[in-house]
Amino acid sequence: MKRIGGLVAWAALLLGAATAAAGIGLCDYVSPETNLTGIGFSFSYRYFNDAATPAVDASGGRAALDFSRLYDSPDIGYTIAASGAILLEDFTPSSGLGSASGTFRYYLMDDAPLFGFGGLTATLASGQPKPGVNLAAGVGYGRFSDTTPMAKAFAIQDELIDAGTISEEMSGETLLAMAEIIGRRAEYETVKDCAAAVVAAIQAATGVTVEPRQVLMVEEVLVATGDERNCGWSVQGGMGYELIDPYGGARNLLVTASADAAFSPDRASQLLFHAGVSGPFDILEENTLLVNASYDRDLTEDDSLQAAYSLQRVQPLGLDASMTQSATLLVTFGVGTTNLGLQLALTNRSGTPGWSVDVSVSVAVDLSS
Repeated sequence: MKRIGGLVAWAALLLGAATAAAGIGLCDYVSPETNLTGIGFSFSYRYFNDAATPAVDASGGRAALDFSRLYDSPDIGYTIAASGAILLEDFTPSSGLGSASGTFRYYLMDDAPLFGFGGLTATLASGQPKPGVNLAAGVGYGRFSDTTPMAKAFAIQDELIDAGTISEEMSGETLLAMAEIIGRRAEYETVKDCAAAVVAAIQAATGVTVEPRQVLMVEEVLVATGDERNCGWSVQGGMGYELIDPYGGARNLLVTASADAAFSPDRASQLLFHAGVSGPFDILEENTLLVNASYDRDLTEDDSLQAAYSLQRVQPLGLDASMTQSATLLVTFGVGTTNLGLQLALTNRSGTPGWSVDVSVSVAVDLSS
C-alpha cells in the first residue's frame, strides 16, 4: 500500500511539474458559469453457430451507458451522473453494474467555494437482491469550471500556426483574453460578432492581419461541438439515511464522504474521477464504496481513445463483501477511406474465478472512391 501511495505521489508531482513547464493551461481559465452535459453508449455482441456442433458456439456481448450533467454558478450548482454496464448471454442480461446520483449545492460564501449540499445515490450490481438507495446532506468545498472557451482558444492558435498566420504560440495573457471573449459568446448578437472580437484581440496582441478565410475558421471553432472540457475538484461529507438496504437489512443513519475531480491536461484530453463511501457509524463493518474514472483523448481529427473504470463494493453487516469491477478501452482510427475500431472490455465480480474478457475489432472500408 505504501508503494502504491508513493507511486501516486510521484505521478502527481511529475504531472504538476509537466503542467507548470508547459506554461498556461486549460485549467487556468475560470468560467463565470458552467453548464456541461455528456452522454455515451457502447454495444458489442458476438454470435456464432457452427452447423458441425450441436449447440451455439458463442453468444454474448456487452452494453454500457454513461450520462453526466454538471452545472455551477456563483450561488448554486448541481451534478447528475449515471452509468451502467450489462453483460449479455444469449441476448439476455447475465450480470451488470450500475449507479446513479444527483447532488444540489448551495454556496455559502462569496470568496470561497464552501457549500452545503443534499443528494441521492442509488447503486445496483450483480449479487445484490435489491438496489441500494441513500439520501445525504452536509457540507463540502470546491468548484468546477467550464474550460471549453480556453480549449477553443488553443484550437484557434493551432489553426493559425498551421496556416502560417502566426509563427509562434501566443502569450498566456492573449489566450486568456480570447477565452474570456469566447466565454461571453451569448452576449454577442451573432457568432460573427464574437469571432470579430476574438480576431481583434489576436491582431492587437500579435500585430498580424488575420485573413478572411481564417476569420471563417474562428467562426467554425466557436460553433464546433464535442470539444467540451472542464477542470476542478470538490470534497464533501455529511450525514445520510438509508432509504433501501440492498440486502434487506435495517435502514440506518449513515456517514457519507466523496471526492470528485476533473482535469484537462490539454485541449485534446479530459480526465474525470469520482469516489464515494457511505455506511453506518460502524462504517468498517458495513459500507458501500463506489469509484468511477474515465479518460478521453482525441488522438487526431479522426482518431480517439476512451478508457473507463468502475468499482462497486458492498460490505453488508455480518456477510461477505460483494465487489464488481468493469474496465473498458476503445480506440478508433480513421485512415483515408478506412475506419478501424478496437474495443477491450473487462468485467470481474465476486464469485467468479477471474476477469471476463471481451475483445472486438471492426473495420469498415469505402471502396466506392
